[in-house]
Amino acid sequence: MEAALRLTSTSRSLSSLGLRELAREAGLNPNTFYRHFKDVDDLGLALIRDIAGRLRQPLRELRREAAQRAVTGEAEVAPRLFGIDLGRGRRVCQETVQLFFDFVEAHPETFIIGVRELHGASPVLRAALRELMDAFGADMAEDILEFQLLPPLVDREVVLRISNLVSRNLFQMSLDYLSEPGQREAIRRLAEEQVLMLFTGASVLQALGQLQRAPVASEQA
Repeated sequence: MEAALRLTSTSRSLSSLGLRELAREAGLNPNTFYRHFKDVDDLGLALIRDIAGRLRQPLRELRREAAQRAVTGEAEVAPRLFGIDLGRGRRVCQETVQLFFDFVEAHPETFIIGVRELHGASPVLRAALRELMDAFGADMAEDILEFQLLPPLVDREVVLRISNLVSRNLFQMSLDYLSEPGQREAIRRLAEEQVLMLFTGASVLQALGQLQRAPVASEQA
């Protein structure tokens, strides 16, 4: 697994790895691979599980700490729109986005490989990474509801849909953040703005009764 991470942390995809190349990088006999994995996709799934273990709970703990600080911190005068506490929402957004990108900077290979394989050649790995993105979105939605970061009029389904969009968008932006060090401040600010627009827009549309339910999979097909 470490050999695969080294080989794919620049511009390679997991599906492009050859078993002999991988074994040579790991310093092992090629036959050793099959004692642990059925094929390269099986190795990729193990790496995705490892990525989930490295990222999911630590990121959630950082976000919850930021939300808790905003909830218990000193109140500030800010406008309210359709029941949205814009001041508190902005504080949580700024801090959690900064914490996310700090985490990206500390774990660059993990994000590079994860985002690349999300658009890679293997349908197995793409599906597994989509599930991981949805899990990040579900964590975010639970925290938003628990800390009441949106007004009660926004129902759980809408919170989950927007959280999934935010999760995917932040992970896509992680590549730009890593590859363009001189633009990191601008990328962070853009991410904050997009998160605020998505949640505020959804809140306003729901309040006005203009937000439709998402179609089920069969309808989309």
